[in-house]
Amino acid sequence: MTTTRHTPTHTETSPDTAPRDLRRTWRWLAAAALVLGPLGVTAIRAVMPYWTDDTPTEMVAGFAADPGAGALMNWLALVTTPFLLLSALAMGFVARRRAPVIASWGTAVLFGAYALGSAVSAPDVLTSALLGRGDDQASVAGTAALLMDHPPMLAGALSFVIGHLVGMVLVAIAVVRAKVVPWWVGLVIAVAQPVHVVSAVVVPNRLLDVVLGWGATTVGYALVAGAVLRTPDEEWDLQPQAR
Repeated sequence: MTTTRHTPTHTETSPDTAPRDLRRTWRWLAAAALVLGPLGVTAIRAVMPYWTDDTPTEMVAGFAADPGAGALMNWLALVTTPFLLLSALAMGFVARRRAPVIASWGTAVLFGAYALGSAVSAPDVLTSALLGRGDDQASVAGTAALLMDHPPMLAGALSFVIGHLVGMVLVAIAVVRAKVVPWWVGLVIAVAQPVHVVSAVVVPNRLLDVVLGWGATTVGYALVAGAVLRTPDEEWDLQPQAR
């Protein structure tokens, strides 16, 4: 009597080689990034010791008057930046299947803008460091102005400002066209950034920015995050396959 030994084929998967299904984990991480990114910026706008339309001299005076707020703002910017980058990717990923073109453009513009955010935050770190060393305010203001007016820094700052405004509007349209959230959620996200620009430089108003600028952006992103958490794994991504 002979026995036939069964040899597993490449199409069969044994339990010890099957990859873990992390789709739910990725959804939770995406939802967290969607909330923590804009929430961090809202906190930064609330605690910054000066305002966006201030001159370098006024900016330095604000840092000197409240160094604790300046330090907190710099630390918040450091922690928030990765979540902002991830939030741009998450917004594109959630809309990629039903609105691939506008989701791709929106993500590319928004991610690129956030990647240039150091051009905006660098003068804050420099000012805090020089004041901490004991430099006088006039020399610190001159150095900060020199940095902000340097062509690469100026180009980066302008690209950040324009890019995150345009990119946010594009991803807002994408999540509505992809039927991730209702139209009014997309409208909140799209309108919040123009409000942010108005409150930052046109009609300077911190409360307006914190509530209806980045604050409204945070609310809109939180609603998108809720939709991400409700998305079935099968709709979120393909099932993992064995190597």
